[in-house]
Amino acid sequence: MLSWFNFFGDFRMYGPIMVIYFAQVTGSFTAAASLLAVKKLSSAAFEVPTGVLSDRLGRRGTMIAGAVVMVTAHLGYAGASGYGLLLAAVVLEGLATSLWSGNNESLLYDTLLTAGREDEFPRHSGRVNSMFQIALALAAPIGGVVAGAWSLRTVVVLSVVPQLLCVLVALQVREPRMRGPLESNMLAHLRSALRGIRRNPVLGRMTLVSALRFSGESAAQLSPVFVAGLWPLWALGLWRTFGHGVAFVGFRVSGRVIGRLGAARTLLSGELFDNVANLVALLEPTVFSPVLLGSPAYGMSTIAQQTLLQREFTDRERATMGSLAALLGSVLYGLVALGAGVVADRWGIVAALLAIQAVALIALPLAWWVHAHAPTHPGGAGR
Repeated sequence: MLSWFNFFGDFRMYGPIMVIYFAQVTGSFTAAASLLAVKKLSSAAFEVPTGVLSDRLGRRGTMIAGAVVMVTAHLGYAGASGYGLLLAAVVLEGLATSLWSGNNESLLYDTLLTAGREDEFPRHSGRVNSMFQIALALAAPIGGVVAGAWSLRTVVVLSVVPQLLCVLVALQVREPRMRGPLESNMLAHLRSALRGIRRNPVLGRMTLVSALRFSGESAAQLSPVFVAGLWPLWALGLWRTFGHGVAFVGFRVSGRVIGRLGAARTLLSGELFDNVANLVALLEPTVFSPVLLGSPAYGMSTIAQQTLLQREFTDRERATMGSLAALLGSVLYGLVALGAGVVADRWGIVAALLAIQAVALIALPLAWWVHAHAPTHPGGAGR
């Protein structure tokens, strides 16, 4: 169910043309860019409250609520005639994203934990998350064809259908059994989650690793500019599809790799590989450099990171702790993206991407510490 939910949720044919569509509706690229910024900010603002909601009200209900809100947001996109409705829609999408953020991984882990199969989390999480990549790889070219044959609005209207299917899938999900008593109120619950992160050295460092890795994803917004200087414009779509395809493979094999190496060693190895590949691509740009930017290690590192986090989260505050990690990542993402934009204006796109890479490198010593303190069995770190 989660695999299909992820596939339909990210099957957004308007993805590559979203900014163009917003500019067409509002008549301004500045307004279009502001809408994307508001979407990111609203997701960050709702992150922690929705995590607490998930822990207190349940995973299934939170998942369904997110799906309904996402459908409403897409209806707003499809019917918008100006800035106002688009603004409301991006805020709703930010809310829906935050409802799913800490919740859906917690749903998967709690379901396995209830069945006594939590050691299988890396394998199942890799398969579930790989569906994001295959959806993105398939939806983008289909959206381009539809936009060329009809219109941008037609692409957006058709994108409502997969979101409706998400609601139907979410209704089929079973609620896992929650473990442990909850705090008396939401503020006490949040304080307990923060205290748990602060007192657990592995969890504290892994939260920082998660945030730093997420901030590094801001490079995805600038990478097409770098690739366009090396490849013809018509090849950019192929490059994106290639990247999603490679990530899909990485996610699919992550469970097997983590089973052999352990989660901590997989994370460290993946981060080392990605950093070296990115530095080679940027320091000596060639026609082969764009290929180096798409690495199978990304998927494996991501599942290893999620595995280590889920094992350290407490059962009664799992979604809240995940939301706190996501909130920190969103804040760092915004700061790094803004700083990279300033560097790009002054010193060029390669300097901006190297600046983002420098921030991501901070995660390496933290990942090494986690690796050094992880148990020796293949599962990686324990509670």
